[in-house]
Amino acid sequence: MSNTQDDPAMDQHPTTDAAKLAGIVDQTRADVGDKDAEAIEHVLRQRLEQVGIELSDADIRDTAQKIAAG
Repeated sequence: MSNTQDDPAMDQHPTTDAAKLAGIVDQTRADVGDKDAEAIEHVLRQRLEQVGIELSDADIRDTAQKIAAG
């Protein structure tokens, strides 16, 4: 057995979609939480697509509105 890392570190600790979503929401709130819901929704859609999480349009709109409301 060698002391080398053969797999990417991220693969050793898989993250659930719920945890990814929570992280995206937190980061979006920090980055654009002061914008209107439409701008927040646009950023959310981009970030969700980047990580491969699918949410309904209604869920994305609802989440964006919650972020905009503070």
